[in-house]
Amino acid sequence: MVDNPRVRSIAIPRPDSLQRGALARALSPSLSGFRDAEESTCAACVEAFVDQTDGLLLADLVAISQLARRERLSFQEIGEAVRRYKLGVTDDPWKKIDRRKIRDGEPFIRRRVKGQRQAVTKALDIVKRAITSLSGAQASKATGRPRGVLFLAGPTGVGKTELAKTLTELLFGDERAYIRFDMSEFSSEHADQRLIGAPPGYIGYDAGGELTNAIREKPFAVVLFDEIEKAHPRILDKFLQILDDGVLASGRGERVYFSESVIVFTSNLGIYRRDKEGNRVPTVTPDDPYEVVEERVRTKIENHFKTHLNRPEILNRIGENIVVFDFIRPDVAREIYSKMVTHILGLLADRQHIHAVITPEVDQELIRRCTSDLSHGGRGIGNKLEAWLINPLARALFDSDATAGATVRIHGVGEVDGVPTLELELEPGRSALPAEGTL
Repeated sequence: MVDNPRVRSIAIPRPDSLQRGALARALSPSLSGFRDAEESTCAACVEAFVDQTDGLLLADLVAISQLARRERLSFQEIGEAVRRYKLGVTDDPWKKIDRRKIRDGEPFIRRRVKGQRQAVTKALDIVKRAITSLSGAQASKATGRPRGVLFLAGPTGVGKTELAKTLTELLFGDERAYIRFDMSEFSSEHADQRLIGAPPGYIGYDAGGELTNAIREKPFAVVLFDEIEKAHPRILDKFLQILDDGVLASGRGERVYFSESVIVFTSNLGIYRRDKEGNRVPTVTPDDPYEVVEERVRTKIENHFKTHLNRPEILNRIGENIVVFDFIRPDVAREIYSKMVTHILGLLADRQHIHAVITPEVDQELIRRCTSDLSHGGRGIGNKLEAWLINPLARALFDSDATAGATVRIHGVGEVDGVPTLELELEPGRSALPAEGTL
């Protein structure tokens, strides 16, 4: 039949709203409570049925009505039936979230994300909006948009990724439940095939895409797109579909729904620029007040989407959900330092049963060395601690054959031939100090 002029391939479009409406009105009377309800209520539910099944086939509408009858959902719960049919699940983790845990969420997040008041408040607002089903409520009709969207911008090492992890743990009890994509790996034009899958006839077609597969398996998730500015502009068009319609078609033509997910973007836009020689130089520094940092970063983000990418519609979909992180300030830096040191000494006590104490003089010297340059944020503090505390401490304990039950008192810090060293006293076989150590 190949090349037969009498045989043609005809594309059949998906049913429009008029066709779906006619079938919805025919199916609705079979649902529980429909015949006894007021006419206006019935009309509203039929309209919701039609709106929420946009892009589906007429056979899908029949299957949804069958699912509603099987699971004893009333006609007023037709939206729930559509949701279950699209996602293929019956449980709704959003309804199972402990509201008391969310009400007490601010101190929980602040224990892990130091400073960043605006980011913490915005993240909790999105969670509360998602739980109360007010996401996208400003739209005239029900949409399948994600439960929440956050665009986290600011310097490196200030807690953007940590906030996404903490948000995941707050919602689902496990920070590892979030889905992360490093967008620097998607800088080529055809990298979108990794996200949604290769089209028919290409290698990898049967494997599907990394993003579509992940959401199909775990529709209730926090999805993190790290360093979004490094993605190819072609990939940003996919995000427009996600933010606008909450749906993405895979390479195999299957529709994947993001209506139950929280989308988080991170970006370093506005922090650096290229000089005439092509070198990257900072546009803002820790010496600038937060108001200056926020204004410059927001301006750069707007210019990037409007002028550089010529995609202002993406910025419009993100809306007021851009949160600019501040640099790590000295007072916050000391909090991060204390938290990291306590964690280091706690690991030493838990895993090796060796108890360490740092004298106040050494503590002050380590603070000075670890927080003198805050341009790299919390990661910079961690790197300094690795050089000035972890490495010399591990070296000293290993070389002295310290065993479980030993007590270590660190009373000096310095350098020998440019290598950081610690002065310490080791008391073997004693456990006079508490497990978490003392600062």
